[in-house]
Amino acid sequence: MIVDILLQGLLMGGVYALIALGFVMVFKSSQILNLAYGQMIAIAAYFLYWLLTSIGVPTWLGILVLFVSGAALGFILERLFIRPLMGQSFLALLMVTLMLGILFQGIIVLVWGVESFSLPFTPSGMLKIGDWQVSPGASWAFLVSLVVFLLLTLVFRYTRVGLAMKVVAADNEVAQSLGMKVRQIFSLSWVISGFLAAVVGILVGIVWMVTPDVGDIVLGKGLPVLIVGGLNSVPGALFGGLIIGLVESLGGYWAAAVREIVPWVAMLVILLVRPYGLFGQKRIERI
Repeated sequence: MIVDILLQGLLMGGVYALIALGFVMVFKSSQILNLAYGQMIAIAAYFLYWLLTSIGVPTWLGILVLFVSGAALGFILERLFIRPLMGQSFLALLMVTLMLGILFQGIIVLVWGVESFSLPFTPSGMLKIGDWQVSPGASWAFLVSLVVFLLLTLVFRYTRVGLAMKVVAADNEVAQSLGMKVRQIFSLSWVISGFLAAVVGILVGIVWMVTPDVGDIVLGKGLPVLIVGGLNSVPGALFGGLIIGLVESLGGYWAAAVREIVPWVAMLVILLVRPYGLFGQKRIERI
């Protein structure tokens, strides 16, 4: 029983890690915490459901359209709402993303109403692994998360674009002195974040029931992972997700009411001990 619970928590931790990765991609390059990311994921899930059920497109085509649309949404948000405010205070940019999230949630209710659903291709039943049983949806989501992390790791390590993003994340001024187009890198980070929102939208649609407020739920899962792993650490997003998934499952095993509290307690402890996260970059500022 306890092994089943821990395994399920580990699998869900992969989804949480992918949620946090979308935050990390933007924060690493532009130092912006995108509070609209949860609603971007919610819109992705609703949009795919609409494509598959109302329009009737094949599943493979609907997913492809979703990926392109997610990347395009990230690009549009950066160009229209973020780029004009670059250089402004962190709080100003934070409030813009918060307002965008509220706007997206209103759009969801206006266009799709308050309908709740799971995606049509959501697997049913339980998957047996030896003597253990886990959710097949969570298993697929975990595998997808690992593949995405592996691909992004390869991109960062072995491509010019990935190396440029690492330099920009480390120091914008150094990147500019080397002739790198920092604004384009900022835009690319939002495009990748939009693409990740589309991927997570699919995963959320097969592991949870999608409702208009699922964006808030996603945000509540992603922020503890982000703080535990570190705001600017890609490996931190992965390990933070797995840690939060495990402690959440253990908390739920002890008492169901504790399940939703445990991740925030873990986040609070990490903030007190290591404010920059387990894998985040330590920064000391003179005041």
